[in-house]
Amino acid sequence: MIAVVSQFFNTPSETFIRDHVRHLAPRETVLVCQGPDGSDQFGYPVLSGVPGPSPLSRLPARVANVTRLCWLAYVRDGMSRRDEDRVVEFFKAHNVEAALVEYLTIGALFAPACRRAGVRLYAHAHGADSTVMPRKHLWRRRYQRLFASADGIITPSRFIANRLLQIGCPNEKLHVSPCGVLPERFTSSKRESGRLLFVGRFVEKKSPHLVIEAFARIASRFPGVRLDLVGDGPLMARCEALVRQENLSDAIVFHGYQSTEFVQGMMQDAAIFVQHSVTARNGDMEGLPVSILEAMASALPVVATRHSGIPEAVVDGETGILVDEHDVESTAKAFASLLEEPRRAAEMGHAGRRRVLDHFTQRHTRDRLRHAMMLPAMAKPLDFAEGQVQ
Repeated sequence: MIAVVSQFFNTPSETFIRDHVRHLAPRETVLVCQGPDGSDQFGYPVLSGVPGPSPLSRLPARVANVTRLCWLAYVRDGMSRRDEDRVVEFFKAHNVEAALVEYLTIGALFAPACRRAGVRLYAHAHGADSTVMPRKHLWRRRYQRLFASADGIITPSRFIANRLLQIGCPNEKLHVSPCGVLPERFTSSKRESGRLLFVGRFVEKKSPHLVIEAFARIASRFPGVRLDLVGDGPLMARCEALVRQENLSDAIVFHGYQSTEFVQGMMQDAAIFVQHSVTARNGDMEGLPVSILEAMASALPVVATRHSGIPEAVVDGETGILVDEHDVESTAKAFASLLEEPRRAAEMGHAGRRRVLDHFTQRHTRDRLRHAMMLPAMAKPLDFAEGQVQ
């Protein structure tokens, strides 16, 4: 029996966590979380409310949200004894042998409970936990304790693994396992002429405004060209203002947050996928965006940046075009070249789908994680029906 530990299981952008629950050890999994919403979709035993309320819960929400990480870093070195006892009891009651803890910050919190319960701990790094938090001295110290006690540290890219090596993670404990996709969900795009697609949160590290700026530079050259943006976030107002400023309201459509099925449909119609990821001012970086892998599975050529783990998936000139971060002019030129050469774009898209089938499916992810966690290999193919649960 394994445990998957996450703060939440219903965060829209964290499809990779739900995929770990569905595919890593079907019917041999229990869940531990702070917020219970969404955990009942899997039909597994759940321990929720961990960690329990801290003194911050008595503060107004806007204050508590800002200071929560400071509380974890400077005051609470682990969860309360009561919470720890609950976790240990839950693990022992369900004969848990190994725990996959999502995010290094949560892994540091759960390490003492795993030690007491005799459970192997594998902490899965993702993005901000690996790029923002290590800039703080106390979090580096806490991570070094986690590295010493964990049985393994899993990262979504070699780039992130190298960042953790620099702050003291032993190389022998590092395992690179990119998140995967179910290729059955994604059919090759019909490649409607002139349709570009962005999918992601409207936050600094995904820089949707730079996508709009690049699109604005080529829109007048391609009658009927269109940019669809799926997602929402703090940069939405800025992006909407930019569209009005550029008089592109007829060519750019904001769809807001949408379901996985909606995104799949958009990818079946698009001609080009774009993801202009950058390093945010606070150091926040991507791991390896799942949306890029979904686009490649849909046989879409990808225009993206040389950022974090993206070059480990997108092969420049073969499955897409890579540009430097913040290079709006090169991004615009990449758009134009693929719009002008649809046959080349189609060849890149098909090469991208082959690359996903060879390296980035959910089966690859499951097998890599099971190997890293010292779980026996599974010959059984993934159950696609299980993957349909949202």
